Amino acid sequence: VHLVRGPLGAVEARLDPARFVRVHRSAIVNVDRIASLEPYFHGEYVVTMRDGSRLTSSRSYSARLRALLG
Repeated sequence: VHLVRGPLGAVEARLDPARFVRVHRSAIVNVDRIASLEPYFHGEYVVTMRDGSRLTSSRSYSARLRALLG
């Protein structure tokens, strides 16, 4: 966990898109730390991390998650 002040969009722009994916307006995750992706309602996904934590993606970011599944 890292504390960074500033807009998440600015942080996202500095990260490697091959290693990090935005799953929600308030969350960016390292793809190497994703344990599983489960389809949820209306094009959303439940992202389970290796440490057991779970996040729900938003529909606006689901296209990138679908690309990870394919």
